[in-house]
Amino acid sequence: MAVTAIVLSLAGLVRAGGPKYVAGSSFFNSSTMGQSLTWSQGHVNYYTDQGDLSPILPNAAANAFVASAFLQWTSVTTAAVVATNAGQLAEDVNGSNIAVDSNGIVTAPADITSSATQTPVGIVYDYDGSVTDALLGTGAGDSSQCFWNAVYGGADNFGTGANLLHALVVINGQCALQSSQLTDVEYRLVRVLGSVLGLDWSQLNLNVITGKPFPTPDDYSGFPVMHYMDPVNCIPITLCYKNPYQLAPDDMAALTRLYPGGISGSSTMARIHGSVYFMNHFGAQGQPMQGVNVFARWIDPSTNQPSHRYSAASVSGFIFTGNAGNPVTGLTDPLGNLFSEFGSTDQTLEGFFDLGGLPIPNGGSTAQYQLSVEALDPLWSAGVCPYEFSEVAPSGSFAPIVVTVSAGGDFAQDILMSGSGQAVPSWAATETWSAPAPVLPPGDWIGSLSGYGDVSYFLITAQVNRTLSVAVTALDEGGAPSESKVAPVVGIWTLGDVQGLSPPAFTSFPFNSGTFAMSRLDAQVLGSNSFIIGIADLRGDGRPDYSYHAHVLYGDSVVPPRIAVRGGAITLQGTGFAPGLTVIVGSVSVPLLATNAAEILVTAPAQGDGPQTITINDPVSGAFSIMTSVLTFGAAATDKILLLQGGNPPTPVGTQATNPMIVRVVASDGVTPVDGATVGWSATNGAGLSGCGGSSTCSAITDESGIASTWLTPAAAGVATITATVAPGVYNPAQSVVGTLFATSSSLDIGVTTPYLWIAQGASLSVPITARVVNLGAPKTGVTVNFAVAQGAGSLSSASAVTNTSGYASVTLTLTNFIANVQLTACVAPGNSPCQTVYGNAVAPAMFNLQAVAGEGQVVAGAVFQPLTVRVTDSSTPPNPILGASVAFQSTVLRPAGPIPPPAPGESTVTQTGMPVLLSVSQSSVVTDANGLASFLPSVGSFTGPLEVEIQVSTGTSAAQQDVMESFPQKSGENASVTTSSQRQGRAPAPSGRPGRMRTDDRRSLVIDY
Repeated sequence: MAVTAIVLSLAGLVRAGGPKYVAGSSFFNSSTMGQSLTWSQGHVNYYTDQGDLSPILPNAAANAFVASAFLQWTSVTTAAVVATNAGQLAEDVNGSNIAVDSNGIVTAPADITSSATQTPVGIVYDYDGSVTDALLGTGAGDSSQCFWNAVYGGADNFGTGANLLHALVVINGQCALQSSQLTDVEYRLVRVLGSVLGLDWSQLNLNVITGKPFPTPDDYSGFPVMHYMDPVNCIPITLCYKNPYQLAPDDMAALTRLYPGGISGSSTMARIHGSVYFMNHFGAQGQPMQGVNVFARWIDPSTNQPSHRYSAASVSGFIFTGNAGNPVTGLTDPLGNLFSEFGSTDQTLEGFFDLGGLPIPNGGSTAQYQLSVEALDPLWSAGVCPYEFSEVAPSGSFAPIVVTVSAGGDFAQDILMSGSGQAVPSWAATETWSAPAPVLPPGDWIGSLSGYGDVSYFLITAQVNRTLSVAVTALDEGGAPSESKVAPVVGIWTLGDVQGLSPPAFTSFPFNSGTFAMSRLDAQVLGSNSFIIGIADLRGDGRPDYSYHAHVLYGDSVVPPRIAVRGGAITLQGTGFAPGLTVIVGSVSVPLLATNAAEILVTAPAQGDGPQTITINDPVSGAFSIMTSVLTFGAAATDKILLLQGGNPPTPVGTQATNPMIVRVVASDGVTPVDGATVGWSATNGAGLSGCGGSSTCSAITDESGIASTWLTPAAAGVATITATVAPGVYNPAQSVVGTLFATSSSLDIGVTTPYLWIAQGASLSVPITARVVNLGAPKTGVTVNFAVAQGAGSLSSASAVTNTSGYASVTLTLTNFIANVQLTACVAPGNSPCQTVYGNAVAPAMFNLQAVAGEGQVVAGAVFQPLTVRVTDSSTPPNPILGASVAFQSTVLRPAGPIPPPAPGESTVTQTGMPVLLSVSQSSVVTDANGLASFLPSVGSFTGPLEVEIQVSTGTSAAQQDVMESFPQKSGENASVTTSSQRQGRAPAPSGRPGRMRTDDRRSLVIDY
């Protein structure tokens, strides 16, 4: 017993249109490259099984059956080939002595293994189908599988001198149980023996199968036994072919070319040979063209018509390598054998055809043959080499010509394909490994793999935790997608890798996507670097008609990289963006507001604190780019929370503490405020928090200055602890700060809601002053509270007020041209005890500061803007809100520069000037409230289309801010949306455009998605 590989594993190492195997540039002796592999001196010794083939074909009858099949080939008088039954194998090969283990290794008798060159051709009689089950899989030997598995096998050992050394043929006895089956089995045996002799499949008179046109008797007579495939309805085979294993002239000519020197000699035959060529730009011979079926038909002098019986075919480039491998998928087959073992690498043979063995019918000395070309049928001739199972359509056309030949003559005739494809001009100076072409922002180009072995290389820089897609669509000469031209495979290497290294990411086979003619590589970036993208033909081929359309989709970054948990406008930056893409933030699909090749403006929805992944999809090609954890909502893991104010004097239970608790969330630098982070508030001892609606726990969101605050109201005497935690439950350990409040309780207490007021100097205004009277923390109703101006100038609406059911009493303080500080007292009547003081402090305009609160950087689609809110404060630490400050808002509506869509119905046509077009300017003034807040509602008025609103905000002597908002038309079928940016805009110019908005310049066009 011995161990051997599965016999049929070498079936793919075949050649074309005549010889099945051609010696290549490795394994075989160098002097034999390009030679067809044959049995030495044309002698084939075969050894038959000791067992019976079937109940109706015992051993002797089976041997005669095999001899008859060999005779179909050895009786060709123009070929020097002899087959001899040299004896029997050493055993009856059956299921008891042949098996396959779980690794696919076959254990078989030693004299049928590939190394058994002393028994060159082994013929196995598989009586019960068990051998077939072992070799081809359980059930393969069943009688229901006879159409495919009645006979199989082939050569499995080769000599370095370009000789066939061993072959194995298995005949399934389950397919020979009745005499009516024997014709089918012999037909399939003759075909397998043709392969054993070294013949490949051929294409001629394919209308015998297709019926187009309806076949004539001559078509059947000229239809080669060595055609690739039969229709599945050909059971029995005589339903399709009357004389199924009768050799056609094409079969005889192919055998004669393999084994010349038959007893009838070459003097009765003629030969036409040459090469098929592309036509270059000058109308002359260009690159040789492989894979064209060239056929010659004898011109019957009695009819002057081409004969479909006396015909022969040869595929151009049949000697040349059909699959040399490529730098992407490798240079070896799945078994580790070099592709270069088979097929010549001499490029002068790339388009060579050989129509030797042409008969001179009727005993004449001369004849005329019509020389024509055709494509190999991708279905019925899929296995015909050199492009087996990936047939390439010829390019251009060739009008048939007539060649006059004489017996024994050899005639050269090249074929020039008129109108054949031309290579697409390269858009880059170089596309080599050492100088790859940069992938430009559009990420889209048309290229060619022109010239044998051509590979195109491109360079792109990518970040870690990203994915990218490279989609390559094969094109025909007219630019339409095609799977009968280049078979593109794509690989990616890190810049600096040694050339020849296998790429860490690649497409294993072409056309792997769900889109016709498209190969797509989806690669994950494991480390930030520059990368080389390689595009090659699977076969290592290259020719002028191998054009392709490449597109790279890569999402690189997000601006800004952080937004508030309430969502906002973000700009995705990358390569290969275009209208029609979809974007998913986290798990939510979001609308696209604007797109150009390198940027996409979208609206990100509200999300919880922490990083989110963004996915960009191309629904047409299936390409995608994933940016993992690229966008942080709210708080990041490294953020800090600062306690700006947390102390208070003792506070009576049931009254508001003097100072609010104020915190600020900042980035890891300790300075940059974090807008829209979640702050979790919690208080002990039942203390009520205004930010929680009077409850002791809730979550709040920091404003655009990173601030969150709450007023405190104790519910019980003693100490209450107030904790502010940033992004509670998200990060571990959590960042938090703590404030304390000491509460007192008596039978009569009073408190005021605004013990301190900071008022703009020079302001004239009225402000409510409110006090609360409690008894052991419970509100007292009907108690008179006396109010008085103790210091400074001001008038009260009343000197006293009576508490309501909640214990509150209020009066209005009016100030006119407020200059100096003012103090007021609120005391419980009649004894004016206890009392609380209200301090009004004048703040000079030079001390004003502006803080962003809400509404900056809005981007709306078909919706009105939300208010823009700012806070005016003084310069204290922590800053105090200023009441009565006048805030100026100047709003400018512009149409942005760059290409614009047509005007909306009813809107006048806009002439593009290359500069933004100013449409309107308006101004308004708003006075701040007691919290220092002032709000302005932006509007574009009656203008439509893509618009910008620039807002200048100023107060005091020098405090100013600038904000930019954008308005886009609402897409058909989408709801109106509004979003804000988390970055303060306008305080400092952004070198790459304002954060959160799409920039336009003279290098890119802005595309609005309607």
